[in-house]
Amino acid sequence: MGNDFVSCSLVLVLLIKLAPGNVAGSHGNVLRLPTMDGQREDASEPAPSNSGMSMGMGMGMMGMGMGMSREDVGKDPGFKAFFLMKDVQVGRTIPVHFPHLKEADPSRTLPRKTPTSLPFSLRALPFLLRFFSIPPGSPQALGMEKTLTGCETERPGEYKSCITSVDSLVDFVADYFGPDVRFEILRTSAGPTSRPLIQNYTVVELKEKTSAKSLPCHNLPYPYPVFYCHILIDTTNRMFKVRLRGENGDLVDAVLVCHMDTTKWNRNYFAFRQLGVERGTTEACHFFPAYDLAVVLVP
Repeated sequence: MGNDFVSCSLVLVLLIKLAPGNVAGSHGNVLRLPTMDGQREDASEPAPSNSGMSMGMGMGMMGMGMGMSREDVGKDPGFKAFFLMKDVQVGRTIPVHFPHLKEADPSRTLPRKTPTSLPFSLRALPFLLRFFSIPPGSPQALGMEKTLTGCETERPGEYKSCITSVDSLVDFVADYFGPDVRFEILRTSAGPTSRPLIQNYTVVELKEKTSAKSLPCHNLPYPYPVFYCHILIDTTNRMFKVRLRGENGDLVDAVLVCHMDTTKWNRNYFAFRQLGVERGTTEACHFFPAYDLAVVLVP
């Protein structure tokens, strides 16, 4: 199944199932960055998360990292990125888009530590493009620029970091939740590449993992793994582990997050059009793609 659900504590972080790899950066590169879900009222439109996009794959769907642009979502009436909690109940059938991804894709992994001290900053972008032999103005270069810009931009009301290693993830969790907390890494299973990108899935099992203490992390476009981990302060998320069975018989172990307070989201965010609701009137739920991850606290 490729299930990456792993339980660990800070003192046992080496047990986290995030395979080591060759990356550039430094352990100190834990940078504050803006919300990339584009949900805040002060944004003129939803800001892009680009989550889950490896270099050369282009940009992801705004905020959700589902592998489709907002334009694609609007053109496909059969695809819903957002759901209400009542839609995701055992026995219900819903259309879901899960982009294809190989289990060994390096964008899914974080190294234990970052072994070099290459700069991770927008000012260093010209040097970084030369170092990685990426042509200026290319889709890869634009993806790096957007990632670095987001990682250096502050917004009030949100606590966030750019994560480049397991160590920096542990530091961020400890900094926000406190030392010696136990947490679990949740990931959606990649599944076979032969399945349709969009198909109807029936909910087989539904298990809530947390009621409030959760930390979504979205994979950003960069030459090595970079995850944007963020918490919108004074809001509540509910995180679920969901087993889905597709029309073709495929089983997917998926992570579902339900944002319980949408009062601060952009009133024009397309989630409200899909759900047929006004902001702040109900929750908004979405599945994590396989290239994102979530951290939840455990007793």
